[in-house]
Amino acid sequence: MPCFIDLHNHSIFGVDDGAYNLDMSKKMLDIAYNDGIKTICFTPHFKAHHFSDDSTIVAYNDRISKNYLTLVDYAKTKYPDMTLFLGNEVMFHSDLCDSLSTNKCKFLGRSKYVLIEFKPETSEFEIKNTISRVLRKGYNPIIAHIERYVAFQKNKQLLVDLKNMGAFLQINSLSVTKFKFGRVARLIKYALKKSLVDIICTDAHNDSDLSPILSKAYKIISSKYGVDYASNIFYNNQFKILNT
Repeated sequence: MPCFIDLHNHSIFGVDDGAYNLDMSKKMLDIAYNDGIKTICFTPHFKAHHFSDDSTIVAYNDRISKNYLTLVDYAKTKYPDMTLFLGNEVMFHSDLCDSLSTNKCKFLGRSKYVLIEFKPETSEFEIKNTISRVLRKGYNPIIAHIERYVAFQKNKQLLVDLKNMGAFLQINSLSVTKFKFGRVARLIKYALKKSLVDIICTDAHNDSDLSPILSKAYKIISSKYGVDYASNIFYNNQFKILNT
């Protein structure tokens, strides 16, 4: 089984809508490791509108750091060849670049790559404008789960435009295995056929229906689009991001 790197994962317990306790976090790491995921960058949600002031952001980040270190200790003991990083999945907000520059929210690992989430109905203009501003700051934007956005479903050329600007595009593994028909499936097939997808991640939130599994999607993509491309979007591109 090939090794995978997961750059979009909500296995840290007690911080967002992901794992709700330490036991679930451990089960999720067990599932990931047994599926071939040897490197994970945890990406707890950062949604600016959830915080009343800076002190609540500090408290949230402290809780993330504490629980992250607990999982690092668990992995060191049980899976010494597993590497864990920390980042955020950052919901678009008007002060996004300021939040990054002041360390209120995190890049992926030690890189300058940021995982950005939009609301499904966000307009083409807002997405392009956000990506442009992030790039001008010298940061590298990764657009989370591109299959969710109505703008992309309606205008697939927008993916090409964003790639040409310098954005990276991410798809969830479950979307590859789940959607066979409809707008989402057509968007995924288009993006993969055109080699527009840079990263496949789990976006895991629990140990059941949203568990950290990449192998099923890897088998589909390697079979349909080639082992080389699959290797890039399940491991090589992620490795470069975390080691930039």
